[in-house]
Amino acid sequence: MAVRKVPQNQVLEDIRSGMDESAIRKKYNLSANGVKRLYEKLIEAKLLGHDLKPASRRLNLLQFLADIRAGMSNPDIMAKYKLSEDMLRQVSKKLLDARMTRSVADGPETTIEERPDFLATREFVRHEVDFELPVYEAGRPELQGLVRDISEEGVGVAGIEAKVGDLKTLVILGDEFGEFSSFEFEAYCRWCYADEADGTCLSGFAISKISKNDLQQLKMLVRLVRLL
Repeated sequence: MAVRKVPQNQVLEDIRSGMDESAIRKKYNLSANGVKRLYEKLIEAKLLGHDLKPASRRLNLLQFLADIRAGMSNPDIMAKYKLSEDMLRQVSKKLLDARMTRSVADGPETTIEERPDFLATREFVRHEVDFELPVYEAGRPELQGLVRDISEEGVGVAGIEAKVGDLKTLVILGDEFGEFSSFEFEAYCRWCYADEADGTCLSGFAISKISKNDLQQLKMLVRLVRLL
């Protein structure tokens, strides 16, 4: 049986760009066990630890707290401070700890780190969409794509041209049975590539801004996809 080689440098670049496990499986035609073994080999070779060090940064807790008190949503806060979900949890914990242990002399800033866990990937929180779910860029409804997977934090899309870093307002159409209504959100492209089979653009978007009402529709859709 022929052994197919996966280009490790390209895989590392894809992981660094934020590509989730589901997308890597599709891009390199790997099974669930195959992609898990790929991650294990990269970790054993210390390639992931070398190329993807935890990111650390200084953050002003007083400003962060002011934004929370002003009613800023989690997606908006994550976009403003460029935080992952893990980093947001760290900051929230630091705010709670600060009530008891932080003194005025410590100052308003703190350090946070993003701790990557490549075996607990986004595949376990994103849900594949196995029915036709149209999506388009706001203002361009004639150019429709399809949602491939979805979570409350982002979507995987086929058929919408994008480059890493692009900020787009995407619209997902409601279903004909009224299970959820059409809604829109602002999101930035974390990864993209062309499908080798037909050249279709495949991309992953992280949600950076969504209204309260649209968020409710998104949650309804995620629950529906999870049940199907």
